[in-house]
Amino acid sequence: MLPPRSVLITGASRGLGLEFVKQFLQVPTPPEFLFATCRNPDNAKELQEVAKSSSSITIMKLDVSEMNTIEEAKKLVESKVGAGGLNLLINNAGINKKVTLETVTPDMMLDTFNINVNGPLFTTKAFLPLLLQAAESSTPINPSSAVVNISTIVASIALNESTTYLEYRVSKAFLPLLLQAARSSTPSNPSSAIVNMSSIMSSIARTVTSDAVEYRVSKSALNMLTKILHNELKDKGIHVGCLHPGWVQTDMGTAKAPVTVSQSVCGCIQVMSNMNAENACVLTDYTGNPLPW
Repeated sequence: MLPPRSVLITGASRGLGLEFVKQFLQVPTPPEFLFATCRNPDNAKELQEVAKSSSSITIMKLDVSEMNTIEEAKKLVESKVGAGGLNLLINNAGINKKVTLETVTPDMMLDTFNINVNGPLFTTKAFLPLLLQAAESSTPINPSSAVVNISTIVASIALNESTTYLEYRVSKAFLPLLLQAARSSTPSNPSSAIVNMSSIMSSIARTVTSDAVEYRVSKSALNMLTKILHNELKDKGIHVGCLHPGWVQTDMGTAKAPVTVSQSVCGCIQVMSNMNAENACVLTDYTGNPLPW
């Protein structure tokens, strides 16, 4: 992918989202516009400190479960990027309640699906006009417009040998509506790329435990969505991929995780920079290694 002029990251107040903000400032060609969004900007103290180091950062309120905040953020982004549009949307915001079959409730499943599935869907839908503007200079080798959805290996059907993270695994399957982005594509000139950030916990083949029910289910749904999008868009020049950021040392991953936030995000950015038609619709980890669905 070409170096993006503009990047928008959801869930940027901590963890992977915050690290994406930090590392995009360090790439050889940093974005001119770096939009860091979160539910409560006033409480995002560390993000505010990072923003002091660069005039390219704009902190915005965006709660993926509230359409009015998505629309307001879209208006602000549009006013800043102009005709150049939005090059890269990273749907990072998500939740994981880590429940089991015994403890999961209907409300837990609905909440997880709303944030992990509806959130990326309707955020992408709102910013689609700006993504399409940026896609006008795309080529099969170097797409200039992309959507990256953060998922998990716990969503892998092939690696799934447990019954945990139910709502999380399933919710990620509802993104097919993102097909709207394909309308201006051609086989030789893709107008957008979609990379779903998944997880090894979504893998059916590798799931051997029964924990994290809602999380596993929603992320598995995201993997299915990735395949559906690929089937629909492969002849229209749109890249569709799926990324597992690893078990990362965040609030969700806990301090027991073996991968640092910096290592994960650095790897993810490298994988995204190498997006092309040959590696479409593959569940890949942050090091570029393919994983079973």
